This record gives sequence, structure tokens and C-alpha cells, in this order.
Amino acid sequence: MSGLFQWLLDTFAKFVDWFLELVLWAPKKILEALLDALAGLLEAIPVPSFMANAQSFFSAIPSEVVFVLTFFAVKEGVAMIIAALILRFILRRIPIIG
Repeated sequence: MSGLFQWLLDTFAKFVDWFLELVLWAPKKILEALLDALAGLLEAIPVPSFMANAQSFFSAIPSEVVFVLTFFAVKEGVAMIIAALILRFILRRIPIIG
């Protein structure tokens, strides 16, 4: 009798593990599909025409200015500020948080 009870207990534990894995898998797949759709939408947006001339604008910056901007890590700082503003914008759109 003990062997049958242990087998039933093991089978139930395997079923619970499978069901928990299924419950955790479904939201991941839904989020993955939503993010793929968002990426496709963003890739469909055409590049503005003024961006084609961006290289000539950046090449006109003097080397001394580029040195100072590199020394103070302005590129990384601006990237952090933009990322924080985008995150703030997104979080404000979530009904429960924002």
C-alpha cells in the first residue's frame, strides 16, 4: 500500500510541476509576441531625411570639443538621461503604477 501511495504522490507532484511550468510559460510567450509586434512596428517607421546628413554635421565638430565631450563621458550621460526619460514616460502610462 505504501508503494502505491508514494507512486500517486510522485505522479501528483509531477503534474503540479508541469502545470506550474505551463502557467509560467504562457505569459512569457504572450509578452514575447507583444514585444515582437512592437519591434516590427518600430522597424516600419521610416528614417527621417535629415538623418542622412547627420554624418556631415558631426564631422564639422572640432576635435577639441570632441576630446572634452569624450573626457566627461557626455555620450554615456546623455544615453542614461534619455533612457530614464523614456522609462518615466512608459511607467506613467501603466494604470496601476502611473
